[in-house]
Amino acid sequence: MESEHNIQQDPSGNSSLAEIFSLKNIVFVVIVMAIAGGAFYFMWMKRQKPLVLEKPANTEITLPVVPVVKKTLFREDQLPGEINAYQDVLIYPKVPGFVKELNVDRGSVVKKGQLMVRMYAPEYLAKRHEFVAKVAAAKADLAAEESKVEDLKAELEKRRANLLADQSTYQRVYAASLVPGVIADNDVVQWSQSVKADRQDVNSMIKRVNAKDHEVSMKREEVDAMVKAFESFADFASYLEIYAPFDGYVTERKMHVGSFVGPDGTGAYPPICRLKQLDLLRIVAPVPEDLVAGVIIGSQVEFSVSSFPGKRFKGTVARLANNLDKDTRTMPVELNYLNPDFKLVPGMFTKVYWPTRRPTESLFVPITSVVSTPLDTFVCKVANDRVEWVPVRKGQIMDQLVEVFGNIKEGDVVAKEGSEELQNQSRVKPVKVPVSISVTAPKANI
Repeated sequence: MESEHNIQQDPSGNSSLAEIFSLKNIVFVVIVMAIAGGAFYFMWMKRQKPLVLEKPANTEITLPVVPVVKKTLFREDQLPGEINAYQDVLIYPKVPGFVKELNVDRGSVVKKGQLMVRMYAPEYLAKRHEFVAKVAAAKADLAAEESKVEDLKAELEKRRANLLADQSTYQRVYAASLVPGVIADNDVVQWSQSVKADRQDVNSMIKRVNAKDHEVSMKREEVDAMVKAFESFADFASYLEIYAPFDGYVTERKMHVGSFVGPDGTGAYPPICRLKQLDLLRIVAPVPEDLVAGVIIGSQVEFSVSSFPGKRFKGTVARLANNLDKDTRTMPVELNYLNPDFKLVPGMFTKVYWPTRRPTESLFVPITSVVSTPLDTFVCKVANDRVEWVPVRKGQIMDQLVEVFGNIKEGDVVAKEGSEELQNQSRVKPVKVPVSISVTAPKANI
């Protein structure tokens, strides 16, 4: 019975396989695979081709070109600046003391040499009087010692005279003793001993005079040192009066009459007042590193302040720092500005219209001609109707032009609108077009 059942199932199994692998199903599968393969091949071929518009072989791309020009860079940049006083000092006394008289206040205009402050210092005055007494006593002591020296010198001269007299008498006695019986030998010996004693007295007195003279010289040097010290100490009287060091304007006042003040650096003493020169100002502008080469001493530079909108002032380039700030990569440049009517004041912020210039000419192309990519910067130079990518380095911008440095020269033509789509060595039909340059140079805010 089982064999009969298996025999009956076999025919049904063969029938289902025949239906799956029928001619209709096979044709359908082949068609689907052919369509899928064609679509894959079409997409693969499309990916391998460059994304350029196909043109007939006998047509050329019309390309607007402009010439490379040589110009001297000159433009006006706007730099931030600050106004400082030409001279700015804090007035401190040279010695501690009390303010006795204060002749200036905030807003006072002073002239050079004008008395500003008079002080009183009782301790220093007492010391000065004491020093005067010591100097006078030292001078009196010196005078007494000098008198003693003169007395000793007079005594020396007296003894020298006695020596000469005794020597003369001895010589006459000795000459007479040569005649027998005129002078006794004892008298000759006595006069000889007198001369010897006189000579010893003279030598002893010379030593005393020299010693005293040396002592007087030492005292004289001491007195001279005391006098010089007193002269420097006597200048203390001038320290009690403070005069204006220059023509200026008092901008601050910290002290009043009766205040105790002292020199700077000796304690917590504030200055008496502050004096600034306002008829001549310093305008300090930080010039960027790439503009430093164009700074010219003596050139006129305009600037403006918010207090006078629409008005420009002119300053003269006077001083260069000749040193770049490492943090900002700028160099401070100072302008002088005459300000006799005090219109401008220190502390104002300014906008400096800095004239940027090159000392020599350089090459320029339109800004749109330079192509910048993450890997390179180039211009599309056109020569013999073919495009050539020339690497360049960009410089400063002037009008709608930009400086370029590279393997190009004046008179070469480049694409006005540079683009990566202009393939290197591709053939084009160049058409020269004029370069539009604005009349007013753009102002770069730095």
